[in-house]
Amino acid sequence: MADNALKKSRKRRHCCPDLPAKRRLIDPSQSSQRRLVLYTPSSELLRCLGLFLRRRCYKLDLSPTQVIGWLKNIDNYLLIMGYQPVSFLSSGSVVFLYMLCRDLISPEADSVEQLQVSLLTCYFITHCYTGNENGYPETPFLLGSRKAFWDRCLSYISIMSSKMMQINSNRQIYSETLAELKAVGR
Repeated sequence: MADNALKKSRKRRHCCPDLPAKRRLIDPSQSSQRRLVLYTPSSELLRCLGLFLRRRCYKLDLSPTQVIGWLKNIDNYLLIMGYQPVSFLSSGSVVFLYMLCRDLISPEADSVEQLQVSLLTCYFITHCYTGNENGYPETPFLLGSRKAFWDRCLSYISIMSSKMMQINSNRQIYSETLAELKAVGR
């Protein structure tokens, strides 16, 4: 009997020898706090982004749901056409998009079309930088001249390239940007 008990205990220790030690190393209050800071449903973040743009572009008669509709229409188009296997509008992509919009979209936008052009350019850059595919079609993001679109893309990338790399590599910057976006919705 003692031999069987010894074999069973050896088996358990051999299967996951470090598990108890790992459990002691993780502080539950820190890990749950980290999850709360880093995860927010994309639908809530989209709502916050819509509110941010409505407040930012105060001269315009703009609904937050209108902004969300522009983004979801493109997302659905890319899904239907097979350019992406799942929805692109995840929490991470919305935080990245917010960072671009915060720094690139002017509060002095004179028309909804001008805002939409800037937003869709930011959305295209977000797709290209954080998306799963090597290339996305420009067509659903394009409003107006193709040359103006690409000039805007290059200008935005030039302005934001260091911040795009930082948010991608530094969890603290991502957390701060996420918290800032969530604060807009309060």
